[in-house]
Amino acid sequence: MVCHSSNMQILNSSDLITCDRRRAYILKAKDLLVEVLGWGLELIHSPARLKAFEFVDPETDETVYLYTSRLYSVLCIGSRRFHFNRITGKYDGISALPNCVARRIELAD
Repeated sequence: MVCHSSNMQILNSSDLITCDRRRAYILKAKDLLVEVLGWGLELIHSPARLKAFEFVDPETDETVYLYTSRLYSVLCIGSRRFHFNRITGKYDGISALPNCVARRIELAD
């Protein structure tokens, strides 16, 4: 019996309960599998897969976003960028826009 078919007609309540139990067991098994895989990846220190993310704080209007490049995962908070090695996850340094760096060099013509 296919539980999620939209054109299936359930004739009595016992079929519905059986269907819901099967679905619940499948969801619990999926959750357990994800937990075990996550634990295993943490155990071997596998690098995380990151997706680009952006958030704008409504109170301060500050932007926080995350992106990855070929070598780095970059966390941006305002105008500062924190670089992490993409494979090891170790902090590699910080960068900022030139107008945010104290005593920056100004070039004249």
